[in-house]
This record gives sequence, structure tokens and C-alpha cells, in this order.
Amino acid sequence: MNLKLIKAATSENVSLNEAKVHLRVTDSDSDSQISMLIKAARQDCENFTGRALASQDFELALDSFPSDKITLPVPPVEKILSIKYKDSDGIEYTLNTADYIFYNSVPAVVLPDYGTAFPVFSAYPAGAVRVSFTAGYKSASTDASLVMPEAIKQAILLLVGHYYDNREIVSVGNNVTELPYGIKALLMPYKVWSF
Repeated sequence: MNLKLIKAATSENVSLNEAKVHLRVTDSDSDSQISMLIKAARQDCENFTGRALASQDFELALDSFPSDKITLPVPPVEKILSIKYKDSDGIEYTLNTADYIFYNSVPAVVLPDYGTAFPVFSAYPAGAVRVSFTAGYKSASTDASLVMPEAIKQAILLLVGHYYDNREIVSVGNNVTELPYGIKALLMPYKVWSF
């Protein structure tokens, strides 16, 4: 299994204004720095939870189709963009959307349509099957499972505050931890443990 980020997040679910209110910053002198801290905090929380916290496009490469299901390793998955595969001659095919079922669970899975199976073919040497998908939370959606939980949003804000107050690599006289405990406590229920 090989997971690759294809399109990084272009917007954050925590706005600059929300972060400035949290930090009690009223001027615009630090806006660019705070925007960078929001992105860094979101990425740090993504690394801890194993989730995509902002909408991003990924590609999962497999050597062949599994016999039962394809498990997508980054929740929450919004949609499947395409499923493509190459035969041993390097000819690429696209799996028709009617030939599979996308089940948005945690982890999200792709199953062959009822009464069918994934294609059986002489596979290209490596990475023959490529599943492109969009994963991440949105600020608003008709699907409640795609809206960022408030606990994750609060964790990002707390981490932005932590980064803003501790701008140096070394903090003399303080204990150094991976993530402050309160942030871990907020994120722990959303941590993806294994697939």
C-alpha cells in the first residue's frame, strides 16, 4: 500500500478570525504568522489522529485488487474521484462507478457491487490499482460526519495558542512534551489506531 497526497488543503476549518479571537490579537500585524500557525497546528493534529482534518485529495496505490474490499486509510472520506488499474501491458482502465460501492465508515471501504467482484487481470508490476479520493472535514456539509467536530477545532486553536506563546525551539525552565495534555485529551477520541 502506498498513499500519496495529490492536492493539499487549500483552506482551513479554523479561520484566521477564530484564531485571533482565541489569541486575543486585535491588530493585523501577525496575520500571516497566525495563518501559518493554523496550518501547522492542523497538520500536527492530523499526524496525531491519522485523519485528514481539511479537505485534501489522496491517491492509494495497490499492487492488485484485494479479494473483498479496498480500505481507505485516511478518514473521513468525502468521495471517490476514480479507481484506475493497469494490466500487464500497461494499458490503463477506469472502473465504472456502477461496479463498486463506496461505504463511508471509519475506515472507509470500497466494495465490489453486489453479485460482482473486482476485476481479475494480469497486473502491472507494481501499483497497478490506484484509488483517488477526497478526504477531510468541511466547515459545513449536509453530511454531519464530514463536519469537523468541535473538539478537534478546539485542539487546533489550543495548539495555535501554544505555538504563538512558545515561538522558540527551547523553552528554559519548562517541561517539553510532544503535544500539551489538553490537546491530546481532545484528540484522543478521534485517533485512528489501525486498519
